[in-house]
Amino acid sequence: MKKTDEIQQVNDKFFHKIFDSPKNARDFLQRVLPTDLLKHLDLKKIEIGDTKYVSNEFHKGFSDIVINTRLKEKNTGNRRVDIYFLIEHKTEGRVELMLQFLKYMVFELEKDYNNGQTPRLIIPVVFYHGPGVWKVPRSFAEQFNVDDEIKPYLLDYRYILFDTNPWDFKNESELKKNVFLFTSMVLLKAAYKNDFEAILEIFRFWQEKGFTGKKEVILFFLRYISRTQDIKTDQLQEILDKSKLDGGDIMPTLEQRIISEYKEEVIKSLGPKLIGKGKREGKREGKKEGKMEIAMQMLRKDFDLKTIMGLTGFTKSELEKLASRSSKKYFQ
Repeated sequence: MKKTDEIQQVNDKFFHKIFDSPKNARDFLQRVLPTDLLKHLDLKKIEIGDTKYVSNEFHKGFSDIVINTRLKEKNTGNRRVDIYFLIEHKTEGRVELMLQFLKYMVFELEKDYNNGQTPRLIIPVVFYHGPGVWKVPRSFAEQFNVDDEIKPYLLDYRYILFDTNPWDFKNESELKKNVFLFTSMVLLKAAYKNDFEAILEIFRFWQEKGFTGKKEVILFFLRYISRTQDIKTDQLQEILDKSKLDGGDIMPTLEQRIISEYKEEVIKSLGPKLIGKGKREGKREGKKEGKMEIAMQMLRKDFDLKTIMGLTGFTKSELEKLASRSSKKYFQ
């Protein structure tokens, strides 16, 4: 299984790509918000807000987006509503998300009061797609183990939870009208489970919806699959073939993009180290050491040989020698 922290970094970018779109945000909220709440919101008016000042403190744990909308009621003066949207990636949920919600609320309400504005309504929403069972209390006051007579005097709020674990995507109807959003949510659900059957279902869904001609979008999703699942590009091709979805020139393009992206990431992470080696050992030796570092990292992460050879320029025999330094068997 790929490392959870690595998957989370990929998920952060993937999540923002999905929900930076007002259309995707609107379709998602129409699916997950309670009906009695939805009838008061004017989701035709949606803007994606800025949460960087909150994210800086909590960025290692959560991704977040704020969706700005309005109330429908005329007597509210077109009152602003912030739907503060967190995605929890990794475990069974953490109480820190309660503090992140609270920090956003305090910051925004303080701005409203200081500007003499009617305080906005803030609705917290959690999207959870981790492998464990969700255990975080649904209201802030529930985390305090005190008598019920005390709780009315405590600070409190509730959040809305969308948990992908019990979500039966095969029986969805409305969400399937937005192919991009539906695909994204299924892949997020499968991200920590190596759920190849879910991936196969998505490929079949694309075929059914005539989505197969959108090469750049398909490449976007295939890159995400390759980064979150224990699957090599040749295995991905097999699943494509099984689904009767024509990969055509998509797979070679995918391999090249994976190589390019991974090269950038590894070189960035090893940059200072390689510069130091270059100065000590000469540029040529430093460059060679850098390629060896990259190759070893890719071997440890179970990249296929074709990808490693394409990135580093090493032959199969050279990689065999390199792998012999480790007790792990890379070659059968």
